[in-house]
Formats: sequence, structure tokens, C-alpha cells
Amino acid sequence: MSIDQVSNGSNKISYKQQVHLLSAGVLVFLLLFVSCSKEKKPQNKPAEKALPSQVVKNAHLIRSLGGNVDIELKAPLIEIYSQDTSLMCCPEGIDITFINPDMTKKAHLKADYAINRNNSNLYYIKDNVEIIDFENQDTFYCTDLYWIKDSALLRTDLPIRRVSAAGTDFGDGLRATDTFDSVQIKNPHGTQLVDENQ
Repeated sequence: MSIDQVSNGSNKISYKQQVHLLSAGVLVFLLLFVSCSKEKKPQNKPAEKALPSQVVKNAHLIRSLGGNVDIELKAPLIEIYSQDTSLMCCPEGIDITFINPDMTKKAHLKADYAINRNNSNLYYIKDNVEIIDFENQDTFYCTDLYWIKDSALLRTDLPIRRVSAAGTDFGDGLRATDTFDSVQIKNPHGTQLVDENQ
């Protein structure tokens, strides 16, 4: 009988089988040692961008309250995401006109980006924000703005610039109704011409 053969009726393992078992054991040990190391190396995979569930191009929306049109909204692109949380995004800008009951334009707001989360009444508007108050002929510029739609309020705590016929002034924030019936500039400073007869 050769060394490579198992004897008849005994539980002996051949030399080749012992070498194969030893090799397999070493391989399993190495795999466990390498795969159970404490430190995981970061994978340089690009983050997957969620795809919108709906896309609206060249949107033109009109809102009315009590039969009166009060807001006209235009956006080149609206993306709606509804995976984990609902999200409406205007990545190519937004253009909103606030309208008086007599259908005249009260104010106009435009910006390069806008977002609304969870179908809330809070919109975050940013990048090159411009607001024109047609009644007072004032134009406001800022980098970001919050529009609280159900309260009809606009606000920012970042610096603003107001340009009017009387001059240019600056402020550290803005609070206003979206109809611009009430406007408050935080810490105003700059040059304004004032009519002494008023």
C-alpha cells in the first residue's frame, strides 16, 4: 500500500489530503485576518445623485386666494423628489410676481435657486436674489432669502442692498411682507436723500 492511499477500514488521511487541508486552513485564516481588520479604507465611489420622481420644464403656475390671483410663479425647471422626504427644487432659478387684487404687479422676486422641503410653506431662495417693490420703486439685492408662504413673509439675516430713487443703502437683514406693505431693514446704513417737506 502506498502513502497516498487510505488503508482499508481505517480512518487515516493521506499525506496529500493533509497538505490540502493545511493549505485550506491557512487560506481561511488569511481571509478572516484580512477581512476583519479594524480599519476600513474609504471607497472613492462618487455619491449617487437621487433622480427626481417628477420634472416640470418651463413651469408657469398661478395661485389664487378667494378667486383673486395673488402669485404668478415661473421656473425653467422644477424637480420634485419623493424618495425619503418630499422636496421641490428649482435648480435653474425662480421668478415670482406678487399681484394686487386689481391685477397690478405689487412686487417681483427672482433668484438663481429655490428649494421647498416636505411640502412646507417655507421656501429657501438663494443666489442673486433680487426683489423689486413696484409701488415704492425700491430694488433689494441679497444672497439668500426665506419666504414663509402662509404668513406672506420674506426674511433674511444676511446683508442686503436697497437701491431707490433716493439713493443706495445697506442693511444687516430684511423683514417684509410679500406684498411689501411692511418693510423693515435691520441696521440700515448708507446714503438716502430726504425731502424736508415730508
